[in-house]
Amino acid sequence: MWIHSAFLAFTTLLAGPLAAQERIIVTGDSTMAWNDGELAAAMAAALGEPVRDESVSGARFSHPFSLLVGPMDIRAQLPRLPFDWLVVTGGANDFAAECNCGECGDVLDELVGPEGVLGEIPDYLEEVTLRGTSVIWALYYDPPDGGAPFDACLDEFAELDARLARVARRMAAVTLVDMGTLVSAADVDDYDPDRVHPSPQASERIGTYIARVIESLD
Repeated sequence: MWIHSAFLAFTTLLAGPLAAQERIIVTGDSTMAWNDGELAAAMAAALGEPVRDESVSGARFSHPFSLLVGPMDIRAQLPRLPFDWLVVTGGANDFAAECNCGECGDVLDELVGPEGVLGEIPDYLEEVTLRGTSVIWALYYDPPDGGAPFDACLDEFAELDARLARVARRMAAVTLVDMGTLVSAADVDDYDPDRVHPSPQASERIGTYIARVIESLD
């Protein structure tokens, strides 16, 4: 555990400090960053307060050591504490880059163990929540009907969701939001033309919904 504590302490020093009025941060991959940060902007509009967006397209949790401390590692996107809320997602790029959405058992175990106790994600969330931060983890939505680049990852996403649910059951400060309830696989207008990322309307819908969840728990 001390290794993960040292990693988090080091990476928080790399990011800039939060402005005094900022208490919510969005981190993660292109699901969050797409449409020029529309998801975070929708959150800010719904909440009536600033939301800081540190998400980066292509980011993932697992990296070769040489890339560990850059913003392409989701853990390294974390600014200096304290702040009240972290909104985050990740894992898709790990599956795509490390196992090509095929034999991904080792990658899954590295991210989150079968019981939701061990792994990079539980360690990270434990470090964050121990500092008094509440977390919204956004579960991925399904690819659109008719075929999409991440179709081969559906089993991995389902197992990741199940393991994250086990994490959330034992960490009261972690709340799961299922983006699949907000993005319809039957509605192509919910997707970018690349059939992977959310359309502007979907990003706005997700951001507004997450803002309402934060309001209800604040």
